[in-house]
Amino acid sequence: MLTYRFLKKLFPITRGIEDDTIEFQHLFVHPLQAADKGLFVPLKYEHKDLQQAIESGAIAALWKKDVPLPAYVPNHFPIFFVSSPLQALTEIIETYLQLNEMENKKMTRFCLNIEATHMEENHSYDIAVIDVLKQLEQRLQNEGGGQSC
Repeated sequence: MLTYRFLKKLFPITRGIEDDTIEFQHLFVHPLQAADKGLFVPLKYEHKDLQQAIESGAIAALWKKDVPLPAYVPNHFPIFFVSSPLQALTEIIETYLQLNEMENKKMTRFCLNIEATHMEENHSYDIAVIDVLKQLEQRLQNEGGGQSC
């Protein structure tokens, strides 16, 4: 299972509470995806996306270093600052799959599908982003590294 400690090793620049025992049951990329105890990886930075993700169950998020953090984000909410969220997502999945044993044998559910929801809500994502997400989802399925949504 993805943990705060796991992510802190990959992305040491953080803000918010530091708690190595935090476990992420979900990793999700669409802010309206129901994701209890989730790690949100924003692929777009629209005004309300992070707020919607928090309402959908996010307990932490990745955030692009050069994008201002919205004022509504609680001070204690864990943020991992990255150069590129899509690249960071790839790094998380690759590292996750390389580990022979996760700490407690529980699996994180990876919710990488944005196609159906982005059309309904008039969100537009770059085709290249969608292709990377499909490849990552396929790799997770092929290597048995977690459940998908």
